[in-house]
Amino acid sequence: MTEPHRFTSIVTCLADMARQIVRQTPEFSQGQTYVLPLLMAVLPGIDSNDYKKTAVTFQFLNAILMLVTCVDCSSAVHTRDDLTEIEKEVCLSTAKFEDFITEFLNRTFQMIDTLSTEMSDAVILTNEANREDQEASQELTSMISGIVQQCSNKIFQMIREKITNFLAASSFSPKISKLLNGLVRAILKGNPEETLKYLLPHTCERIEKILNHSETTILTDHKGDTELTWCLILFSELVCARGDTLLIYKPMILSAFHRCVHIIHKESYEAVANAAKNLLKSLSYVYPIEYRLTVENIEEPFTDFLPIRAWGQHVELDKLQVQFHIPNEEEVDFACEFVETFIYPELQLLNETCSKMSNEERLRSLTIIRFIAIGCFRMVPRIDSKEVSDLVLSVVSFDTKYRARYTLYAKQPQFRENLRIRLLNDIGKLVDVLVENHSDDASSIKIALKIYSLTSIYFGVFEQYVDKICKDLETIKYLYKNKLSGKRKHPRFVIIKRIGVQLELFSISNYQSLTEIDKQVILKLFELSIHRYSE
Repeated sequence: MTEPHRFTSIVTCLADMARQIVRQTPEFSQGQTYVLPLLMAVLPGIDSNDYKKTAVTFQFLNAILMLVTCVDCSSAVHTRDDLTEIEKEVCLSTAKFEDFITEFLNRTFQMIDTLSTEMSDAVILTNEANREDQEASQELTSMISGIVQQCSNKIFQMIREKITNFLAASSFSPKISKLLNGLVRAILKGNPEETLKYLLPHTCERIEKILNHSETTILTDHKGDTELTWCLILFSELVCARGDTLLIYKPMILSAFHRCVHIIHKESYEAVANAAKNLLKSLSYVYPIEYRLTVENIEEPFTDFLPIRAWGQHVELDKLQVQFHIPNEEEVDFACEFVETFIYPELQLLNETCSKMSNEERLRSLTIIRFIAIGCFRMVPRIDSKEVSDLVLSVVSFDTKYRARYTLYAKQPQFRENLRIRLLNDIGKLVDVLVENHSDDASSIKIALKIYSLTSIYFGVFEQYVDKICKDLETIKYLYKNKLSGKRKHPRFVIIKRIGVQLELFSISNYQSLTEIDKQVILKLFELSIHRYSE
C-alpha cells in the first residue's frame, strides 16, 4: 500500500479478469484458489483518505463477490468423493469467508466513522464530493447485496447483526448518509423479512419517541431535529423492501406518516416524501426480486450441489427461473388507500389556504403531492383524450393505432377518480394563483410545474433513469463477458438485470401519441416560459 498508483493499476486489471479468475475451466483450473487470498489482500485499500484507491478496491470486490457464493464449503471435503485436488483446496479456503466479511465490514464501518467525524453538518458538500459519495454508495450497496443474496444463512445473520448494531450507534451526517443507506438497501435486497423485523419497528419507535418527548414546535421548527431527520431517512430506505413483506407493518407505517407528514423542516419532509414514493413503488411495481448467481440450494449438506462449481458460470435462458414481485390484491389496496389518505388532504389544503400559507408550508405540501404522484402514476391510466390531428409528419412514419396493454396487478387499482385529471385541474389553477400572487415563491412554482407535467408525460419511470440503467447494464455486460472467447454467455444476474431494464422500457414506449391533453400541458408550460413580470 506504499505505492498506491501501482495498487490501483493492478486491482483495476484484476477486476477486468474477475470472471476468468473465479471460473473452473480446463485451461485455468487453479484460478479459484486465488479468490480468498486476493479478497483478503485488497482490504487495506479501503481508505477514507484516498477516494480513488477505495473506489478501485470496491470495484474489484464487487466484481468478485457478484460471481461467487459466500458459503463455507469445507465440509464437502468429507462428504463428497468426486472432488479434484484443486476443488478440495478451494473448499477448504472458503472457511475464511466469514473472516473476510467480518474484516471487510469492520474496515467499512471504520471508514464511515472517520468520514462522519471529519465533516460537520454545517459543511456544504461540493458536487464532486456528492458524486464520489454516490459512486461509493452504489458500489458498497452492490457489494453487500452480492454477498447477502448468495451467502449461507449463518453469514447473513452475522452481517445483519453487525449492520444493525452499527446503525443503532450511528449519528446522522450528510457525508455518510448515502453510505449508511447503502448498507440498509443491501441487506433489504438479500433478506427483506429478517431486515424489516429488526429495523423497521425499532425505527418507527424512535420516531414516535422523539415526537412524544419533544416540544410541540418540532413540527414547525425550520431547524429540525437531527436524530428525527436521520430516522426518517432510514425509514424511507426501509419501505423500499419488497411490497408483500411490508404488509404486516401497515399500521406502523401509516402511523409514522400521519405523525410526520406535516413536518416543516426541509430535509425531514423530503425524507417523508421520498418514503411515500418508495412505499408506493414497492407495493405497485413489477420487478425482479433476486439476482443470485444460481437457483440451487447453497446450504449444507453439499451432496447434490457444490456451490464453488457455480462460480462465474453462465446460465441457459430456459433455466433462469426469474422470480418477480407482482403486486397482489392486498398490496394494491394498501397503495390505493395510502394515496387517497395523504394526497387529498394536501390538495384540499392548497385549494383552500394557498394564499395564507407560508412559502415553506406550500413547498412542503407540493413536495408531498409530487412524490406521491411519482410513486402511484403507474397505476393511474392515461387521461382519455383524442389525438391531435394535422401534425407535421415525421420523416420516419410511426403507426400509433395499436398499442400493447399489460395487466400488472392481481386486481385493478381503484381510486375515487382519475388522479391525473384531478392534479391537472387543481395544480393548473394553483400555478395561475402562484404566478399572479406569489411570483416570488419560485421553488413552489417549480415543483407545481413538475407536478403539472407529470400528468401528461409520466407513466412510472423517467427516461433519464432508463438511460442510466441501460448504461449501467452495458457496463456490467462488458465487465463480466468472456473476453477471451467473446461468446455471449452471461451470468444469471446479468440476464435478470437485462429483463429488469426491459420492464422499465415498456413504461416509456407504451404511450407515444400526442393528445389534446398533452397539447394543453405543453401550451401552458410554453406560456409560462415566456411569462413576464408585471411592472
